[in-house]
Amino acid sequence: MSHSTSTPRKGPGAHELRQKLFEYNPPSVERKGSLPAPKPTAPLHFLDRHLSESLMLKRVKILPSLHVELLAVLESVSEKLDTVNDARLLITRAGYTAAKGADARSLIRYRMDGIEGAVTKLASSLVFHSSQPELMSLLQWLHALAHTEFGPIIEEYASQNLVLHVVDPPPYELEALSRKNKDTLQRLRKHTQQLTSCMVFCTDALPVMEDMERLDSIDVFPWRLDSDYCGDSLERSPPPDALEVPWTLPQETGPRRSQRVRHQKTPERVSNQRDIGVVERPGQTDPHYKPACEDYIQKAWVHAVRIDATAVIFDCGNFLRIGIRHRQRQTLFLSSLIDIRTCKDPSYGSLWTALHIAIASDAVKRLPLLENALLGKRKSTYDEPQRARKKSKTNKSSSSDDAMAAYMDTFPALAVFFRFDNLDSPAPLLLFRPDSDRKERYGPKEYLKIIAYKRLGSGSVGDVYRAVIEPESSSSDTKGSRLTKAGRSKGKAGSAAKKAREASEELAKRPFILKFAPTNARARRLEHEVGVYRHLRDAGVSGIPSLLSYREGVNADLRALMLSDAGRPLGHRMDRDKKVDCLLRHGMILLIDCSEIILTWRFSVELKSILTAIHGAGILHRDVRSWNIMEDDLGQVRFTDFDRSSFRGTTEDYRAEQERLDRFIEGEFVDKDAIIGADDLRRHIAPK
Repeated sequence: MSHSTSTPRKGPGAHELRQKLFEYNPPSVERKGSLPAPKPTAPLHFLDRHLSESLMLKRVKILPSLHVELLAVLESVSEKLDTVNDARLLITRAGYTAAKGADARSLIRYRMDGIEGAVTKLASSLVFHSSQPELMSLLQWLHALAHTEFGPIIEEYASQNLVLHVVDPPPYELEALSRKNKDTLQRLRKHTQQLTSCMVFCTDALPVMEDMERLDSIDVFPWRLDSDYCGDSLERSPPPDALEVPWTLPQETGPRRSQRVRHQKTPERVSNQRDIGVVERPGQTDPHYKPACEDYIQKAWVHAVRIDATAVIFDCGNFLRIGIRHRQRQTLFLSSLIDIRTCKDPSYGSLWTALHIAIASDAVKRLPLLENALLGKRKSTYDEPQRARKKSKTNKSSSSDDAMAAYMDTFPALAVFFRFDNLDSPAPLLLFRPDSDRKERYGPKEYLKIIAYKRLGSGSVGDVYRAVIEPESSSSDTKGSRLTKAGRSKGKAGSAAKKAREASEELAKRPFILKFAPTNARARRLEHEVGVYRHLRDAGVSGIPSLLSYREGVNADLRALMLSDAGRPLGHRMDRDKKVDCLLRHGMILLIDCSEIILTWRFSVELKSILTAIHGAGILHRDVRSWNIMEDDLGQVRFTDFDRSSFRGTTEDYRAEQERLDRFIEGEFVDKDAIIGADDLRRHIAPK
């Protein structure tokens, strides 16, 4: 089959179809029958409060003419429009189908069944491969239905689950692209795979959309923080804005830094060691939460920063707002509220098409600026501590883990700072002992400062990070350090303080694992996992990570588990190219061919011995796979992730799990059946 790159075939009625697209307005969305109103849910994930201060939103401005100015985009590509004459590219479905409900998830399907396919195809042809309009679209709206790194998807009231992606075409289409278009595609896929996001609300969220007008009169946007603390966030340069943009923004600048500090609710910066005040924030499962437009705008802004998007879209079915993120000014410019059912000059079809063309054009124009800005840029705002990699015959990890657990237990509060990628917490996430008494403020001697400096991944319970205790000697405020104060005394007290300081500095060199459960449902699973670790520890089972601490957040709907660092999963032994290919095809790296993982005889014997000990303690793991078996720098192996384990199991269950491990050791592909229940173990294992 040949794929010619010559002038596209002219189809009948292409101009009429294009005109019909530009004049299109969707039908109204109404609530069906007596369906109850979706329950409002707090949208902010705990990570949404930990952006670097230089990347936070500072001001919201309303530009009533913003959506009208987008019409200039269609005028700028009017000559190219005449070259896209292939009628196959412009055929749309028969309008929008009737929404089954007025919740966000139904509206997502409602939107995806409309003109999105034709609009993305037209924008892709005009911006990315105008000389080859017959090729497939490189733009696609994707609907995420699972837990993401930005937090759990909220499907009932508001959702952040429509993202405009730059996708890879099939191999034959990729070969048909010209060298220039192929180079642009590869650079876009490397730097800006996600171009924008659309936050979809239920139809009852119209008051939230209308209330956004109020933020225009506020000098400084009320950014939500996790605690009353003025942090030490580094001044970071935001990515560059395009020099030439398809929209006109006012030339005024935002409030000066002196004005921002004057309006800040957090105390003035004085030192590293200061009190931390507890701030009550509505949790994602708070039944009394009242929708606040500030929360949804902050959620959308954080997502835009994470994917480096310029445009932000708010949609509640019948109404729409378009936002433009100005990176240097830290300002969000919002259009007026648009009724997409009746809007004219522009109509919804013209507006939606112009917006897609503007988003794609902005990404292409920013590409060389972004590449120049990335030259010499540090990968992280926090240097990973150097760990000793020398093999030792004497294993002192158990005693060191016990010392770290005892050290953490002496502090009623843990202050977690996130310092990686775009995160650089100006205020920490506070964690407390479950069911403990809380104070309104905690002094420097009452909390332990923890730095989460690397995100390892996201599991079925929540996000996993590598963290470290900040050594007390690194504090710039030596007067506030408990050990420094004690060290000034003479005699035995000074000697004891010196030993304590050396011990804390030694513990600070030992990274550990920090695992979060962001909702009540996942918190119950994490609490179950904590019980399993305690049970195995009391039973004397080795070959598992050490339990260091278990804490909860301010609202008790966030739980955190701290474990010793067990190393890297065996899945990392896979060839990187195969893992990337599997990630692109299936959206996960769980589906790997275990035959690529070759285990030594000693390694295999140790795995069987550990699993036998776990079964001997009455625990059925239920999730044995390559990504839950860890190996460290010393060659020691451990089983981890017991959130799906069971305290009960029959003899056949234990035997089936042992057989599953045997088949994994022999190189059989078992990860495809990784997340299964105890009753399904025997069914998923083929007979010998």
